[in-house]
Order: sequence, then structure tokens, then C-alpha cells
Amino acid sequence: MPIVIVPANAAYVGGVENQDFSFLVDAFCEPEFGRSVADWVQRPVSPYWKDYRATQNETQEASDVGFGALDDQMSVGRILISHNWNDYCLVDDIAVDTLYRGLGVGRLLMDACMDWARAERLAGIMLETQNNNIAACRFYERYGFELGGIDRLLYGGLSPRTGEIALFWYFSSTGRADRLDQAQLWKTTGNQSSRNFCPGCMPCPG
Repeated sequence: MPIVIVPANAAYVGGVENQDFSFLVDAFCEPEFGRSVADWVQRPVSPYWKDYRATQNETQEASDVGFGALDDQMSVGRILISHNWNDYCLVDDIAVDTLYRGLGVGRLLMDACMDWARAERLAGIMLETQNNNIAACRFYERYGFELGGIDRLLYGGLSPRTGEIALFWYFSSTGRADRLDQAQLWKTTGNQSSRNFCPGCMPCPG
């Protein structure tokens, strides 16, 4: 049965406590603007598993919209997003169960996010990850995101000796003037408000 993406509220997509969203950290990379992630220098470390599950409840409550990935009614991934203050769609959290990685689930979730952001006439999509989640950085780069910010101090308050660097990725759409023109056209043609937009279910392409 193909993977499907369904709109869901935060409470629904939060019901994935039995899924494994952890990832293996075996290196820290040194990010550089204008260079591919594949070319970033990596510093190997003793491998360990990392899981952000401890902060998930707070994230769920703060998000505006959620989408879940289902395999025969079993939740195998989710994405939580919000309309950020800077007119971007902010990805609060995106996670795929370890057994379903590499199968296109992350791309389907991001596609749902992209459809929602376009329907809301937002400037694009933004998100934050770290330099020890190299697989995620590669995924965002392949999808079309651009590295827009490197913050070496963000995690210092949690651990002064941490090697984690916050990386801010952006996917920009059309300019604001174009989006306003599109929004006006959307209204005058008698279509439903973009607030009622729902991408429905999308079959896995692979």
C-alpha cells in the first residue's frame, strides 16, 4: 500500500510516540556559504544517537498546521508548520521513522508543506537544523533550500562546550508584489479562500 499524506491537527500528528525519529551522529560538519553540503569538511566523533522527542509536545502546541504520513493507517512521519512573523512558512518539526527513511516520505511531507505555503501566499519556507544532522542538510539542499544563516552561539546556553551550529535554510517563492497580485486574482476569480486549502492525500511516487 502506498504512503499517503493527510492533513491533521497537532494532536493527531503527535500520536507517534511509538515511532523512532532518532538519528545517528557520527560527525560534525563545518558549514560554508556557497558550497555544497558534500564539500563541507567533516569532523568525525564517537557515534551516538540523538532524539528531539523531549521537545515535541511544546512544538506541537505552537504549530498552526500538521500533516501526517501513513502506511496502511500507521503513522510513519509528520511535519508541523506555522505562519512565521516574517511571512515565511516555518517548519517547526519534520520527522520520519527510521525504517521509512530513503523511501521518499520526507519529500512527500515537504511537498505538503510547500502546497500549504503557496496556498497561503507566503514568501517561502524556512527551517533550522544543526551541523551534526548531515543527512538532513543534504535532504534540504537536494529539495532546493539555500543555506541562509549560520549561528554558532544559539546552543551555547544549553552547553557552552557544544559543537552544534544552528543552520537556517530557506526556500523562497516569488516576490511579495507578485504574491499580492496572485492573491488578488485568486479573490476576483471567485475561488475559495486559501485558508480553506487542503492538499488531500498524495500517493508515494516511488
